[in-house]
Amino acid sequence: MSIAQDERAGLAADLSRLGPDAPTLCKGWTARDLLTHLLLRENDPLAIPGMAVSVFDAVTRTRADKLEASGSFEDLVTRFAHGPGRFSVFRIPGLASAANSMAYFIHHEDLLRAQPDRHPRELGHRVELRLADIIRKYGRALARRSPVGVRVEMTGQTDPVTLHPGNRIVTLVGKPSEVILLLTGRTSVAQVDVLGEPAAIAAFMRSDHSL
Repeated sequence: MSIAQDERAGLAADLSRLGPDAPTLCKGWTARDLLTHLLLRENDPLAIPGMAVSVFDAVTRTRADKLEASGSFEDLVTRFAHGPGRFSVFRIPGLASAANSMAYFIHHEDLLRAQPDRHPRELGHRVELRLADIIRKYGRALARRSPVGVRVEMTGQTDPVTLHPGNRIVTLVGKPSEVILLLTGRTSVAQVDVLGEPAAIAAFMRSDHSL
């Protein structure tokens, strides 16, 4: 299976195991909220604008309420595990893997690392290699808001990658999986060494890395 498929299956299993009220790293979200977000994202185009633009929040909330009323938490987990609906754009060959590998990994970690017994998973070389490729392709977009230059040295990778130019530079050192978590705002749990001048590090850590 692809990483996207593996992460979907693992996330579905952990949602079911931990239950709807389990905390997540997403501010104000329980496991139920996270699951609703994932289902709307891949099945309901009318709900997507409100995920990024606040003026559409009411529409998205209405769509979320309708979805949550359509079945039990376990019903919705099963729906997520079975993949996107018949008319979803995520059924287009190749699109699901490209769009979901990073998203499902991040949200799986949002769930797991918010638990009291949290600890990083051992993802293995294949997954870390795929996540390193994602950083090379999309890392510039993730680092675009940084007020300082961003350079990445990924464990197991020979060549450093510059994600954002700048006169002051910070260097992120860690596994690709941990670097992705840091670049997407999971600063409290990402196991990454941030190297550079103290002022540059402080400016980078204060910047908006939300996803």
